[in-house]
Amino acid sequence: MPQAMTIISYIVLTGMIAFISFILPKRIGKLFEISVILGFLIYLFLTYEITEALMLISLCAFVYGSLLVIFDRDKQAKQRQLKEELKQSSYKKIQQEKDVRRLTLDIFFVLLVSSIGLLFIFYAPATYALLKFFIGIYFILTITQFISRVTNYVTAELYFLPEQNRLIIMSALEPRDLPLEEVQEIRRETGPDLLRLHPLFTFMSENVDYTISFNSVLRLSFPGETIYINFDLKSNIFKQLIKGMKEDTEQKEKKVVALWHPDNLKRLFWKGYYAITVKGVSAYTGLLFILIWLDAPSSVMISFVLLWWAFNLYISDRVLVAASDGKKLTEGKLFNEAQQLFKQAGISKTRLYLVDSPIHNGLATGMNLGRGTIMLTTATAQLSLDTIKAIIAHEAIHIKKRDILTNQIARMLFFAVIAAGSYLFYDQLLMLTDHIVLLTILIYVLIILFPVYLSFIAQWTEMRADHLASLLFDKQGTQMANGLYELGKAQDEAVKKKLSYSTQDANSVKRKLSTEREGWFMRFIEFQFMVHPPLYWRIYSLRTYKGWRSTLMGWAGARLKESLPDFFRKSIHCNEQNTKGVNAWK
Repeated sequence: MPQAMTIISYIVLTGMIAFISFILPKRIGKLFEISVILGFLIYLFLTYEITEALMLISLCAFVYGSLLVIFDRDKQAKQRQLKEELKQSSYKKIQQEKDVRRLTLDIFFVLLVSSIGLLFIFYAPATYALLKFFIGIYFILTITQFISRVTNYVTAELYFLPEQNRLIIMSALEPRDLPLEEVQEIRRETGPDLLRLHPLFTFMSENVDYTISFNSVLRLSFPGETIYINFDLKSNIFKQLIKGMKEDTEQKEKKVVALWHPDNLKRLFWKGYYAITVKGVSAYTGLLFILIWLDAPSSVMISFVLLWWAFNLYISDRVLVAASDGKKLTEGKLFNEAQQLFKQAGISKTRLYLVDSPIHNGLATGMNLGRGTIMLTTATAQLSLDTIKAIIAHEAIHIKKRDILTNQIARMLFFAVIAAGSYLFYDQLLMLTDHIVLLTILIYVLIILFPVYLSFIAQWTEMRADHLASLLFDKQGTQMANGLYELGKAQDEAVKKKLSYSTQDANSVKRKLSTEREGWFMRFIEFQFMVHPPLYWRIYSLRTYKGWRSTLMGWAGARLKESLPDFFRKSIHCNEQNTKGVNAWK
């Protein structure tokens, strides 16, 4: 394992390369990027041992990939386009006062949640090098995600175009062009709700935080994302802003209390627990740190970690509900329909929660039938009743079959097999230390196999949930197929709208719909690494339903055949009659 300061130095250097290539003109930037990266790789292999070089390359590649998502050239082009439009338009700049304490608090939360993990990297024994490597990847992901937030605070400016009825947000990395007639809901808040805005405390949300002070906040819900900005709610501009929206736009008000307010302490506790155990690594690294300090045997360490894992799984429903700020449904048409489905599935004690979110999603959580919980987003609740019922039925089967527990046990079994293999073949592994390249290759093979193995288990449970849920409605699977198709269309429309707000020309972006068959590489990624099988395949298997055995064999075959390049396979065509426009193979 390279020294910590060496790793940090190369991560910073990688960030500088990504940033320089981003600010340069596209062709020059690409040439700079390729030449510098090639030189970088040659230097690492010539300077360090093979294991250290590969570890540094892996970390730097992860950093670079994460930064490419942030340093988006399409958004950069959108910013240039908006600058030109502002020069030619009549606009009103919305004056805002920055309060550095607002950003300081965000940074404080990141450091607080990450602190013990950082201590582990710097002070844990060298024997935990591989664990340090994965913790380092977590920190890279956290930091790169937070770059956008810092950039928004420093660079964001708001402009209102009355004649065009648009709100423009100029930010170096996250510009937005927001047509006010597309606002779905307005909420006036007395201040920023930090437990809803900070990414470490949120779940099933799509928030873009442009707040720069503790003053009043305007929350604007658009298809696909929710925008938070500081706004003087008594100003004339605000009144003009409201007039530009549709008459039936829902308006709400919310009083935001301080973090330390008694009404917020319970919420703060559970969201904090979620931050350190699910979004962060401080909980487990802190436990390991204590056990290492006590010089506890490895068997004791493993036992404590497994016990905490089991406890977290047991309370997972409560933690995720708190993280998503879900509201329990106890009445209404949707509640009644859900209760009927729960009775049919034999899980009458299951609870249903509604999560205020613009993304279309549903989730089942809870390790057993008595603690089963299903969460639906408010965007999903706007779909047709038949589609909502199909989604609820699918999640109900996950709870019925304890799929959440199954997937977690499968995860632990993988590590148990690795541990047992390491014990049984210790002498052979020890011999591999003399052939460090082979040992490094073995480690990387296991790293790749892990997500493939988890994907296989998860996709099997997803196909079973589709199949058994369809039986709650009809034997042909029609309602489930139609529900998935409508869900896919809604997700695609939301993504298209979201892209139109932040990219120069969303219509020119060549991306297939989720209900259509992608090229072979994307099919390979979806079938081999993703939790869900491709949506087009799930719909196809339901529309051509011939029983569970046939569905299972079809999916197993598709994992292999659909992952191959087209020139290795027989001719493929679209069955329009069975799939209603969903591209599928026969």
